[in-house]
Amino acid sequence: MKNVKRTRHLVIYTLHIGFLTAPLLIAPATVTAQNYDILIRNGRVLDGTGNDWFRADIAINGDRIVRIGRMPGATAQREIDATGMYVSPGFIDLHSHADRAMTSDYLQPRRARSLNSQGLTTVIGGPDGRNIRWPISSEVEALQSQGHAMNFVPMVGHSTVRNSVMGGDYERPATEREIARMQELVRQGMEAGAWGLGAGVEYRPARFSEPEEIVALASVVAPYDGFYVAHQRSEAIMPLWQLPSMVDDWPVDGLQGLEETINIARETGIRVVASHHKSRGRSSFGRSAHDTVVVNAARAEGLEVYLDVYPYETFGGGARPMIPRWSLVHDTVDTSGGRDSPVYNTDGIFDNAREHLTRRWNDPAARALVDRDIAWIVDHNGGADRVVVVDYPDRDFVGRTLADLGAEMGMTYQEVVVHMALNGYPGLLGGARTRGYGMHDMDVVNYYRQEYTATASDAGVSGIEGVPGFASVPGAHPRHFGAFTRKISRYVKELNAISLPFAVRSMTGLPARIIGLEDRGLLREGYKADLVIFDYDRIQDRATVLEPALYSEGVDYVMVNGVLTVDGGEFTDALPGEVVLRQGRPIS
Repeated sequence: MKNVKRTRHLVIYTLHIGFLTAPLLIAPATVTAQNYDILIRNGRVLDGTGNDWFRADIAINGDRIVRIGRMPGATAQREIDATGMYVSPGFIDLHSHADRAMTSDYLQPRRARSLNSQGLTTVIGGPDGRNIRWPISSEVEALQSQGHAMNFVPMVGHSTVRNSVMGGDYERPATEREIARMQELVRQGMEAGAWGLGAGVEYRPARFSEPEEIVALASVVAPYDGFYVAHQRSEAIMPLWQLPSMVDDWPVDGLQGLEETINIARETGIRVVASHHKSRGRSSFGRSAHDTVVVNAARAEGLEVYLDVYPYETFGGGARPMIPRWSLVHDTVDTSGGRDSPVYNTDGIFDNAREHLTRRWNDPAARALVDRDIAWIVDHNGGADRVVVVDYPDRDFVGRTLADLGAEMGMTYQEVVVHMALNGYPGLLGGARTRGYGMHDMDVVNYYRQEYTATASDAGVSGIEGVPGFASVPGAHPRHFGAFTRKISRYVKELNAISLPFAVRSMTGLPARIIGLEDRGLLREGYKADLVIFDYDRIQDRATVLEPALYSEGVDYVMVNGVLTVDGGEFTDALPGEVVLRQGRPIS
């Protein structure tokens, strides 16, 4: 372009196109001052794609983002100055237990402060294959009846439909007729607005299912563009429900569990997620290298395989005993029920438990079994130097590892475990509360560096006034109050393992893509106004194993559907969450 002339009303550009010359008349842009409901000014916008930040204002009307750009002349009912802070989409949790509180009849209101304070705006249901309410319509009604603080994405739980069809007779493979009935229940759930199938095949009743059963049910969600998310059949060198004393053949290890999940994608063509994925147990440290090779090969094959990972080296919701339950019950050594058998799966211990344990510990053959099982449980929780006592009558034990206590007491760590069981709290399994660091940061970092890894918390709602928060007990997992802030403070700021835009993508755009959400997870005009404003310098998780109920710092604003649930660092207790229903028709 050349020969540019300016007039009072028109700008005339003379275009030279080959031998032709033609004037192009362009009217100057008319800037009309607009008024919005909310205007966020001068933020560093991380849009959820993984791209670096850019400076912009964000205008919101109702529950939608209506404009992103520089708007010096605009006004709003409420303006938020985000100078020096980052603005990102609201965080989305791919593995959450928030449904327990959000669908309950007795937790009023359903504020979810422990999760909102981390920047969470959307969670999915059906964790580990279990629906708190069934059918889906009942779950939706419970959520909508009194409001909730976050958006909720319903899922069909495999264990829920298996229970519905098989009842108590589930310790076996399902018949073809039973699978057909389960398929119909899954179809009904998808028609009611669910987004996919969730599973927990390391737990009852799902662990008795054959892989073919899961494939048959996952195939039902394919016509709806649904996805599959699973707590897999194993995450360690043997599943949670097995111990060395009860294993006669090759146990299912974590790699085999991952391969089962990948095969579901291969057989059905749907997206699959290995949920709260981990290399669990000291004997599995380093397995992330193998896992990523396997996933990369599957994706090269054309399979949509994803992981979600929570940002900790410790697993399990509460403190974990280091002693096998079977050693505390009955008069004979019987390990056939396994660790998850109903007779053993209890928070307390049984009558005469100490007498049973003493008798076995004094019998050389029985002692060898107890000793071996303790060794496995401790290894599974990270090893004697990574298992910490968090609550015990003798306060000198608290905060110390089994290895440290054994060296001081002149005992093996197995003997320390038995000592605590015989001398600790009489009503507590194992006599003490202990927590192990059963994953290693080298694996967590390796998973987090992958393009296909989203973030999860595996956390429920805690700290609700008037109801004892299960996450406030010493030894509870700090993820209930700190998972998403820790992803940034630990793995971006402290370890410099990943970039901030990459971390934000793993919490926003990536999980939205996995689920199939079309108007959340990114900062885009026309998208839902779910967003977070945080101070990068101050963002920090504070919850620890010994003090698990401490709110994070640095998340100053959280918005759900255009309504602030955190405003200037203070909770508003607003309940603007929606049940996000997928249109329940198969894709043509």
